[in-house]
Amino acid sequence: MKKILFLALIAGGAFYAYKTGRLSGGGSGAFDKDGKPTVMLFTSPECGDPCDKIRNELKKRVPTFQEVVLTEPDNKYRVNALPTVIAGKQRAVGDDVHALAGMLGEVLGKDALTRRELIVMANHFDAQDKPKVVLYGTKWCGYCKAQRELFEEKKIPFEDVDVEASEAGAIAYNALEGSGYPLTYVGYRRFGGYKEAEILAAVEELTKQPQANLR
Repeated sequence: MKKILFLALIAGGAFYAYKTGRLSGGGSGAFDKDGKPTVMLFTSPECGDPCDKIRNELKKRVPTFQEVVLTEPDNKYRVNALPTVIAGKQRAVGDDVHALAGMLGEVLGKDALTRRELIVMANHFDAQDKPKVVLYGTKWCGYCKAQRELFEEKKIPFEDVDVEASEAGAIAYNALEGSGYPLTYVGYRRFGGYKEAEILAAVEELTKQPQANLR
């Protein structure tokens, strides 16, 4: 019965992560004895390809990480979907490599990013390394229009990249493996589609102070 409940929690949490595309918080963070962020990967014997995908991605991006193989729901770290990666106070849920990359960049800095990501994401920060809001979209996209209007209404400065009118914008969008519009970044943090509450929360949280130096 406990195993069935565990698998149900994994399935439900994975569906939530898929539908929202959000980083999920709560529970304890991952830190060493000196208070520096570490990386933890939560998997299970039943997780299969999604966990393999993220495990292999972590091997390419970070020098070390701790893998925790769960056989029942975790209360300390509040893991309810697999795979889950926790770095410092942040976490990425599911097998979205882009969400993982953004989270690792946010917590660990440029060493966790690929060379391609470094080149593209350099445009997501100003000269003082403060995150910018960058919207990749088109003129005909209704959700892009709504997001522009939201930023203008809230007086949020943003860079509007028309991927059909700008060759450089199209190259950046393809390098980020965009698959729909709008694609919005707040520094490292990625949002696919129109997600008003999540984006506004990220702007409030991230744009007030520098993040990891990309130069």
